[in-house]
Amino acid sequence: MHYIRDIEYINRNGTPLYIQLLLPDDINDATPLIVFVNGSAFHWQNVEQSIPRLSLLVNKGIAIASVQYRGSEAAPFPAQMLDTKAAVRFMKINAQKYGLNPENVYLMGDSSGGHTVLMAGLTTGISRFEEDIYSEASSEVKGIIDLYGPTDITKMNDEPSVQNHIEPDSPEGYLIGRLNVLEHSELTAPTVIMNYISKERAIPPILIFHGTNDELVPFGQSCMLYDKLKECGKSAEFYAVDGAHHGGREFWSEQVLEIIENFILNPKQ
Repeated sequence: MHYIRDIEYINRNGTPLYIQLLLPDDINDATPLIVFVNGSAFHWQNVEQSIPRLSLLVNKGIAIASVQYRGSEAAPFPAQMLDTKAAVRFMKINAQKYGLNPENVYLMGDSSGGHTVLMAGLTTGISRFEEDIYSEASSEVKGIIDLYGPTDITKMNDEPSVQNHIEPDSPEGYLIGRLNVLEHSELTAPTVIMNYISKERAIPPILIFHGTNDELVPFGQSCMLYDKLKECGKSAEFYAVDGAHHGGREFWSEQVLEIIENFILNPKQ
């Protein structure tokens, strides 16, 4: 594995943002790239903490670009999603430099990163969520892998959780500008993943994993997403990881890695 550290992909008002690039030893035109977003409760991430587990996918011949985004304390929604889209376009433009195919790109994220990659992958072509930077490339991806991501922040406290998800100083409150989640529907509605899924609109295939004992992001968040995808006739797979808690090692088991590998190498349209 080759690790290329701190590739600056964009500078936001004097703040550089970086990609950690992990490349398998044998790269060819068929090597897929996952643009990965690390969970962080929407705050600034510790991107290096995911390198060991991401290397498990790299060992299967998959390249990984782990993206740093602006934390919600610096910039509220949709900053995190816009940064992720910029990273996708940057990697497409620079794919040849690293021996990669710009047409073989996927998104993957865990927890808040799952929400971010769903937003990024489902809003391609929606003008209010597109920027001019790197506009010679599209942010469109071939598929999205969501690990226990929130999908409707207004319903996070409808099930038991160890954290309050409503108050201004909650992760979700920070996401919308440090405001009460239930008092600002005009700000929360654009963050709801299901609002970008319809029978008429084409979206990439989606692979979902969620632990049945998740104490932080309720299991029902992924159920709502999957139900909406199937209702609209979209390509989706949902794996309930029995007994798993939030971010447990079960999500990096050989069985899960094989499911991810198959999703990428044998894509369904």
